[in-house]
Amino acid sequence: MPQRFGYIDAQRGLAALLVIWLHATDAFKQLPIPPVGGLLYAFSAAIDTGRVGVILFFAISGFVIPSSLRAVGRQTRPDALRVFLIRRVFRLYPAYWVSVGGAALLGLFLMTPFSGQTVLLNLTMIQSVFGVPDMLGLYWTLRLELIFYIACALLFTLGVLQQPRWLVLGLFAGPIIFAVLPRCVHWLTPNWLPPDSAGPLLNYLTEYALFISIMFWGALFRCWHDRDQTDGTPPFSRTVRVVFILFPLGVCALPVVNWIFFAYLPSALASKLSVFMPPVSVGLGLFILLSTKIQINSRFTTWLGEISYSMYLFHPIVFYTLFALLRDNRLPWLVNAHLGVYLLLSVLGSIALSALIYYVVEKPMIRLGRKLSGTILA
Repeated sequence: MPQRFGYIDAQRGLAALLVIWLHATDAFKQLPIPPVGGLLYAFSAAIDTGRVGVILFFAISGFVIPSSLRAVGRQTRPDALRVFLIRRVFRLYPAYWVSVGGAALLGLFLMTPFSGQTVLLNLTMIQSVFGVPDMLGLYWTLRLELIFYIACALLFTLGVLQQPRWLVLGLFAGPIIFAVLPRCVHWLTPNWLPPDSAGPLLNYLTEYALFISIMFWGALFRCWHDRDQTDGTPPFSRTVRVVFILFPLGVCALPVVNWIFFAYLPSALASKLSVFMPPVSVGLGLFILLSTKIQINSRFTTWLGEISYSMYLFHPIVFYTLFALLRDNRLPWLVNAHLGVYLLLSVLGSIALSALIYYVVEKPMIRLGRKLSGTILA
């Protein structure tokens, strides 16, 4: 069983709370009579706490997933990939399917109903490939997780997932794709994709590539973290060490460089860097700080991290329900309350619902996945 780190769980919980902060305040400011306390939203939007939280999640995935696959490989070769796949499916999909059902009910009773096709294709988690929109906007990050799993599985199959220099290759692949793919959009469009979805998909991939780099850097961080353990991981070469150090420094420096040379950069690139890089820098800096100097490790923060996947999936259902009830004046005693009250209710409601989903759906399905993967090996 892969080792669990309490301070990593604490970061998961923090990441989920940061995402809730932005999403909920952004929704409630759209009420017919905007609530007082708009500074809560303005501050969150200025930092882009939602993207900061997502970057934390991605760095944590890099820290956890390759190491988990290597651990499974040491225990179950040659069936490691099959075991890993079964466990990941049972980890991700059951709670995700419940969230899709919740989003469908939310649309049916309080918002705009979704078509049957949209609901069914959203169950795949790769609905954008078919030109179908996400029922909840946050689902795009789960597709990125799947891409990272595939990349890790490929490196594992080649027998190089434990080698830091191959993780560096994955790290550099992101910026290269980000720079090259937009220029190749016309001749790279797959013929099997619908014309109205191929372009958006390639645009997604350019940003996905940069997030993948964050994940591979997180995997390098794990190698550095485990450097004193005798698990067969080669030590860092000088080149790998330089890349490992310079990557976060470069990410944090890019917003400053962009600010200085904004007028001299192509407008599209400058605009994308202005929006994209500051929260990436904050998220990566938080991950480093909370993984080294300030390791939060308590029973509550660990528990919050355990239910963070459900918090991430279900918080829109909670705050959209509250939003719809306020919009339709079904909660007159809450009308014109402070934005902080709506945010607090959204956080508490998300934690309560997520705890329920975790104990009723997530945890039993995780156990079932482990049991089935063990049965297959037997």
